[in-house]
Amino acid sequence: MQSTMFMPAGNVVNSVGGPAMGGGAGLDVVHGNVGNSGTVSGGAAVTGTSAAGGSGVGVVPGVGAVGAAPGVGIAPNSVGGNPSGNGETHALDDPNVYHWICQLTYGPQKEQAMLELGRKREQFDDLAMVIWSSFGVMTSLLNEIISVYPMLQPNLLSNQLSNRVCNALVLLQCVASHPETKHLFLQAHIPLFLFPFLNTTSRQRTFEYLRLTSLGVIGALVKNDSHEVISFLLRTDIIPLCLRIMETSSELSKTVAIFILQKILLDDVGLQYICATLERFYAVTNVLKNMVDQLTSQTPPGRLLKHIIRCYLRLSDNLEARRLLKIVLPERLRDNTFTEVLKDDVGSKRCLAQLLLTLNEDQQMPISTAQQQQQQQQQQMQPLPQGKAPQSYPQPPRM
Repeated sequence: MQSTMFMPAGNVVNSVGGPAMGGGAGLDVVHGNVGNSGTVSGGAAVTGTSAAGGSGVGVVPGVGAVGAAPGVGIAPNSVGGNPSGNGETHALDDPNVYHWICQLTYGPQKEQAMLELGRKREQFDDLAMVIWSSFGVMTSLLNEIISVYPMLQPNLLSNQLSNRVCNALVLLQCVASHPETKHLFLQAHIPLFLFPFLNTTSRQRTFEYLRLTSLGVIGALVKNDSHEVISFLLRTDIIPLCLRIMETSSELSKTVAIFILQKILLDDVGLQYICATLERFYAVTNVLKNMVDQLTSQTPPGRLLKHIIRCYLRLSDNLEARRLLKIVLPERLRDNTFTEVLKDDVGSKRCLAQLLLTLNEDQQMPISTAQQQQQQQQQQMQPLPQGKAPQSYPQPPRM
């Protein structure tokens, strides 16, 4: 591993001046009561089952809404239209959707429009396409986000303003979670508009909601294991920002942040990127170790422990990282500290057992006599100079 650090987050607010629109699939950030999605109403909860090949995460802050996008006007015949023969309904079949889309762009009830559209996000599969294709909607949503940048200070950000921006972010998540708009969402670099919220450190509830809902948009992008999404995120500050959130934010924000990190690791390019330098590898493993140290055997660790184990397991797929994991893997994962809390989680127990077996097998692997003789001959013929560094992985392009 070479010795090049993660790019620091820096002043992210000043670096997101120009992007526009796109999409993704997955993570739910909603508000209020939720039905069968598994989220908890009125406050905060994470849903889904995420394994090494993980599924989704759901997030619940305080008030709800759904995504939006610019385009060339609403076209009822092409986007909405009559219900199809298979019983599907379209967003523009509902006159209220058309009304709130117009209000979002032109009307005086913009805040209410975001809230109402958010409540309909589960009813219509094509709502994201309507939002994206409706003239001025994405511009209106981005304006909601940008306008709050100067207020990102504890004494300036009110609950009402935070909730309003969260409603706009949930609409962006709707666009990010739809396969038809996901790639457009990325091409327009819209995720960069969320980084000022992820870069905040205040523990106030208003800031936690902003971070959580912003993470939900990123989580929606990475949920379906898209190489395009991972490649885009690796050119941003998402990894150091997620690591900081994993250390300092609420448990719910930590869970969504580590879910994003796990999805990055599951991609081969993401794994190679993190294991390319010692600084990146240790930045990730140190945060994971701190999270393990904060867990107790008496208190159920929720989904955090599940994601931590899977992150370590994925890191062990890299040979050089595997050698280092023998040293840095927390002792509490080696002993029986979490046996009780994992007794009903068969998947996590299997992943932990596989991790320990992989590290032990690599450590105890026997060397044949022929291999030993070959190594001795090589050492006699070509002695290595003192202090020679081990071979490293090539450094990825500078971001």
